[in-house]
Amino acid sequence: MSGSRSSAGDEAPEGYSWHRVEPLPGTYRYIELLLPSEVKEARLVAEVLESERLAASSVRVRTEEPKAAPSPTSAAQTPSPQNAEKFIKIFEKGVARRNRARRHQVLEAREILRVLDRIGTVRNKDDRKREFELMDRVTALGALRGIANPAFRPARWERSVSHLRASHPHFRAVTDFVCEHVVLSASSKEPLYVPPIHIWGPPGIGKSHYANDLALALEAPLRRQSMENAQTTSLLLGTERHWSNAAPGAVFEQIVLGQYANPVFLIDEIDKAPIHASYDPLAPLHSLLEPLTASTVRDAGLDITFDARLVIYIAASNNPHKVPESLRSRFTEFEILRPRGEHALQIAQVVMRNTVERLSVPNFAVPEPRLAFKLAHLDPRAIRKAVQSAVARAVLNERRHLRISDFSAEELDEEGSPPVLH
Repeated sequence: MSGSRSSAGDEAPEGYSWHRVEPLPGTYRYIELLLPSEVKEARLVAEVLESERLAASSVRVRTEEPKAAPSPTSAAQTPSPQNAEKFIKIFEKGVARRNRARRHQVLEAREILRVLDRIGTVRNKDDRKREFELMDRVTALGALRGIANPAFRPARWERSVSHLRASHPHFRAVTDFVCEHVVLSASSKEPLYVPPIHIWGPPGIGKSHYANDLALALEAPLRRQSMENAQTTSLLLGTERHWSNAAPGAVFEQIVLGQYANPVFLIDEIDKAPIHASYDPLAPLHSLLEPLTASTVRDAGLDITFDARLVIYIAASNNPHKVPESLRSRFTEFEILRPRGEHALQIAQVVMRNTVERLSVPNFAVPEPRLAFKLAHLDPRAIRKAVQSAVARAVLNERRHLRISDFSAEELDEEGSPPVLH
């Protein structure tokens, strides 16, 4: 069996090696850890913080000068200055030289050290293990996250904007607003930041569908968080650690455990959030929607502070008057009206075509434009449902194209519905 030897002469098993930590502050003691040879520096720091709580087979604490009184806390919680500085250098590698338009620092190494130090004091062994494992994921990802910005690929962005305007013509004002901020980012060489958006209007007009297509156009991940049945304040910024079901929030998961510093958050049904005397699920938004406070936002699950200032928030509601005024003032608001006239026909054609494509029925024909005229009085959600049922009827009749007879009388508008189309 090959391996390195500790100062006491013990041979390490194959694949493992002894790691010696420098004398701890205020003591003459040092620690030797038996760890896998390929262990990452971040994990080594975590193990050092927990060292005196490890099993005797993994840690040997040796006293070189017995008369020196050990520190009751620092020996178990604080890494040596040498190890701390090494960890900071590795964790924040590339931060100073980064392209600020493409990479954003969301975590600081000293904050990681503080959290690791705190975890080392957790009494429950299972909780301590779970939190260390979660921090392993965090340290492996480092301090930087990418920035989604379609300006990096102008030709693709131009096609995406054309698709947004064709598929969602009644959202044109929102699309123009986002385009303005993409242009600002490209011109200033700054990270893409889109101020919070609140879109409101009647149900079924495609608010959620638009948010999804916008995120695809921005090349950013989308997280939908419905507030309709929210029963806690912890959805966005985590559960306080003193609860047995403590867990990080959605913002931490998307940024700290994700790849991008500016994901899209769809805060759906914001007007239906239940406001209770003991909890308010919308409360965290007051700090998250302000760039200044969002730059040092705290997740309660791990008691960790990180930078969430670049998140793109889209709130959707049916009745804006049910949204607290303190939040509405933080949004740029857009009223979305039910599409009419040429917009209604345009949307009906796009929704029909996209619905047929997503059903993936082999060799199914693109719907004829005249069918869109018959369905244009419906909202986009109703059109999708009608087309899904119609395609199923056509397949049952061994056809690969739609006919008017595939739709129910309730779905069709035999007169063209002049109030909607003109």
